[in-house]
Amino acid sequence: MSDPLLIVAALNGTRQRDACPKVPLSPEELAAEAKRAVEAGAGMVHVHARKSDGSSTFDFVIDDIVAAIRSAVDVPISISSQRARQTSLGTVTALFSVLRDLPDLASVHVRPPEAELPAHREEARQIIEALDAADVRPAPVAGSLDALGDLEVLYNDSLLGRAPFVMLTLGAAISESADLAAGTPQNVLRLIDAVRSVLAQPPIVASGRDATSPIVQAVAAAAGEHIRVGFEDAVTLPDGSPATSNAQLVEHAVRLGAALGRAPMSPDDARRLLR
Repeated sequence: MSDPLLIVAALNGTRQRDACPKVPLSPEELAAEAKRAVEAGAGMVHVHARKSDGSSTFDFVIDDIVAAIRSAVDVPISISSQRARQTSLGTVTALFSVLRDLPDLASVHVRPPEAELPAHREEARQIIEALDAADVRPAPVAGSLDALGDLEVLYNDSLLGRAPFVMLTLGAAISESADLAAGTPQNVLRLIDAVRSVLAQPPIVASGRDATSPIVQAVAAAAGEHIRVGFEDAVTLPDGSPATSNAQLVEHAVRLGAALGRAPMSPDDARRLLR
């Protein structure tokens, strides 16, 4: 196998500092982590906008985050469009029309990634339409067969034509298909096959939560797909020792790719994938 491997470094997610003291929150911290991750082999970074107390936010701090990362390193930037319940959907969709520094793409959930977070297919539809108007590419996220059904509806409505890849997340706390929630090798392959039966064209980027993360990475990379790593997904290395940076998790993914004959995609390679 010789196809290059896209490694997306998910720098923070909703991970709290009591579980991961090194998780980056501020624009400056995210920029420093992004630079280290790219130097380690990441071709793209993904971030969640957070306040200094660790809570999620969706406001003009995104401008500061994107500008800080671009000043530190030349890499495609993905942000999460997932809102908290206290943030209105209108706030999310309107913000993309007024941001000064737009990201390259934004992840869009069709089902709740966590119990306290809202997400729905029709909400995703409005977010994707706002992204399209702002010339930001959508990265649809699915973690179950039910979610894939939602993506099929959006695809049939011509809303996913600009999606550079589909994001698969396993091991999440919420899944209507509980039998597919666990990040087992069998489930990774079942979901990949299910995506291919619904959306034949876009590549797949797969991720797993906590202990499932290295399993999902290994199976997806061996199946010819791409992977996501970072503090959003796991705070330990495959041997169980604490990771001190996102770059350490990226370095493991690079070694995994090398064992499969897959060199890591550079940021320039990732941009070609976006186009």
